[in-house]
Amino acid sequence: MKNKALQKNNIREIFRSKARFISILGIILLGVCFYAGIKGTGPDMIKTVDTYYSNKNLMDTKITSTLGIGQKDIDILEKYKNISDFEASYSKDISLSKENKVVRFFSYDLKKSKHINEYEIVKGRLPKKSGEIALDNRVDSYKKYQIGNDFKFSKEDEIGSDFKTNTYKIVGFVNSPMYIENISRGNTNIGKGYIDYFAVIAKEDFKMKFYTEIYIKYKDTNKEQSYSKAYDEKLASNEDKLKLLFKDRPKNRLAEIKNQALTAIKYSKKAVEEGEKNKLQALKEPTYYFLNRKDNPGYVEFNENAKRISSIATVFPVFFFMIAALVCLTTMTRMVDEKRGEIGTLKGLGYTNWEISQKYIIYATSASLIGSLLGLLIGFNVFPAVIFDAYGTLYNLPPIIIQYYWSYSIQSVVVSIICTLISALVVLKVDLLSLPANLMRPKAPKAGQRIFLEKITFIWGKLNFNQKVTARNLFRYKQRMLMTVLGIAGCMALIVTGFGLRDSIGDVVDLQFNKLWHYKGIVTYNKDATEKEDKSYQNKLASIPNYKDKITLSKESMKVIKEGVNAQEITVDVPKTRENLDKFILFNNRKTGEKHKLTDNGAIINEKLAKLFKLKEGDSFIVLNNDNKKFTLKVHKIVENYAMNFVYVTPVYYEKVFNKKPQYNSDLILFKKDITKNEENKISKELMECNKVINVSFLSKTSSAMKDSINSLNIVMWVLIISAGTLAFIVLYNLNNINISERIRELSTIKVLGFYDNEVTMYVYRENNILTTFGILLGCIVGKLFHGFVLQTAEVDMLMFSPNIHIISYVYSALITILFSLIVMAVMHLKLYKVNMIEALKSNE
Repeated sequence: MKNKALQKNNIREIFRSKARFISILGIILLGVCFYAGIKGTGPDMIKTVDTYYSNKNLMDTKITSTLGIGQKDIDILEKYKNISDFEASYSKDISLSKENKVVRFFSYDLKKSKHINEYEIVKGRLPKKSGEIALDNRVDSYKKYQIGNDFKFSKEDEIGSDFKTNTYKIVGFVNSPMYIENISRGNTNIGKGYIDYFAVIAKEDFKMKFYTEIYIKYKDTNKEQSYSKAYDEKLASNEDKLKLLFKDRPKNRLAEIKNQALTAIKYSKKAVEEGEKNKLQALKEPTYYFLNRKDNPGYVEFNENAKRISSIATVFPVFFFMIAALVCLTTMTRMVDEKRGEIGTLKGLGYTNWEISQKYIIYATSASLIGSLLGLLIGFNVFPAVIFDAYGTLYNLPPIIIQYYWSYSIQSVVVSIICTLISALVVLKVDLLSLPANLMRPKAPKAGQRIFLEKITFIWGKLNFNQKVTARNLFRYKQRMLMTVLGIAGCMALIVTGFGLRDSIGDVVDLQFNKLWHYKGIVTYNKDATEKEDKSYQNKLASIPNYKDKITLSKESMKVIKEGVNAQEITVDVPKTRENLDKFILFNNRKTGEKHKLTDNGAIINEKLAKLFKLKEGDSFIVLNNDNKKFTLKVHKIVENYAMNFVYVTPVYYEKVFNKKPQYNSDLILFKKDITKNEENKISKELMECNKVINVSFLSKTSSAMKDSINSLNIVMWVLIISAGTLAFIVLYNLNNINISERIRELSTIKVLGFYDNEVTMYVYRENNILTTFGILLGCIVGKLFHGFVLQTAEVDMLMFSPNIHIISYVYSALITILFSLIVMAVMHLKLYKVNMIEALKSNE
């Protein structure tokens, strides 16, 4: 009977102190929700896209050749035992003159039931017979083509003899696992230099002599998750083995082509007369290219986005939980203090320490478990969905696959119990060891004491009564003062970090593409072009409206290597002249603003590269070229840069290091004023008509892609900011509730003495306003430090975020904290208004 009464009392405690129970539950819920949700988002994104790749049978490797794919190439693959499937196909890029669009046509094998790179049908269907075509789903946004319409080539489209017909019936719109992003479809060497959309036609509608590519799936990679280290290692191993098998194919393939052609020429008098034997002799050995998923637009970028989320999840939730733990500790400590009299009474009645402890164990565990379970449920389901939806405009992927992670769940519950139960038991232990008579007497209020300010008489003397009381009370309750300042500072720091991340990420585009890079376009050309082809290109370039200037570069891809550091892809740029380089690219120190120039004494490298390899001016670093030869370069200057990694050297220094002259293959183009997208397309098309030009690209396309990616990350930032703001509200509510509970007798006394309700509220809130101000100021400092720490973790190797936080972000953060403080103040004012003074002033003595 005794135990039954005690159990009833334990349960009733939850309902008697609903505000405290809900506030503890709420702060645990928020901490767990944020921790589990953010931690689970990155893995959920990878699981979703990996499942999509698996369902659509995305290729592992693609083999292409400059002289096409022959039967002997297929024979080699049939003998390689680790291939689960392969598919030879045709593709062709066509520039549609009337639309000014470049389309990549893919063949679709009507006889196969399961395809590599299976298309996802969005509307209609795939081709079922010759003469039908399915278009890239992004074409649907053009509003030009509809299912049932005809798709026609014009006479100017130069389709040659590669297609069976020039008219197709549109039967559907599809997505491809090779193009998961909505922005890009890759580059090409025709038209304006990049592909606008793809199209799918029956294999029989191609009339090519040879296949253009082979798609391959391996047996051992099917078991590994995309982007994992195990997948990359097995992919590399398979490709290395294939390269060995294809080692002799270039010369053998050339011989096959010549033999086939010679046989055909013998029976063709016209071919002999036109000198086709001469043309054959000019043929060179083909180059075989082994491409993989990383060469597909969007594949690597999606992984980078998922890694950013995972990186933020590594540090942000931990700090979030620390604040929650701090406030829970304070709240449970206060609860035990309030129940001293009850504990003493129960001890006097003969209850054991274990029986007395049950109330606090049940109370703390219930709040922790309910808060944790609700937090896990909301976190795992809401956060990944919201964040993934933010990327919806960037990718054409199915809805996110929600997973529940035991590791994060267990971690969350354990931390929650530590925050509440362990802290309660630690405080309870002191009271359980005390005598019942001492416990049944209420704690005497803390005595007032002289403070340092009182010794400064010319200031102290000018303060009124309320100001003096406020000053004394601040130092009278040192623990509460410290907890309040730290709690507010922590929440303020989280909000500052959220806004700061938005600033850092959002500033990258403007800094990179306006401040540092002044040129607007890059022309890549054949370094072996004839003098006539070069002159034609120069004339065409000079005739472009708004054309201002160009600078010629040698661009070469290499890797920087160092033991213990991930190898980094870099572009080695060698400008032909240094005279006008500053018109195209700004080399400056980000912190000091000092401008630098290229010299023959060393290389200029970007800040992120220097950070990754811990390089400073005067240090040396090793680069690996495409032939896997090592070269050592010296750092001359380190400059501001945010996107990708670059090394700039002069022709003299390049020749000194690499023992050869640079081969110039690119021009950076400067215009008199900004040009429109239509003007860019027109310029691209005109320049691509030059035989010398391989590709034309404009920075606007890259900057637009980065803006879209950054806009998606803004949603993530707002999730962080709103979560931090909500935490700030709960923290402020808890701390203020504890403050009033601790001082209820004191506040009742001053009400009895004649203070009005507003005066009683201000009696408390003068102190709170001061502590909130200190908390906001400290939060600005901690937020800046935490922001820097998160940036270091969230950055990927190829990108550096701006480390600066805008002043307005500090203002917004402070205003949010103040707003929640005012809301809490209003709630507490109502609580103070309803205080029963007689009950509060009753004494057990």
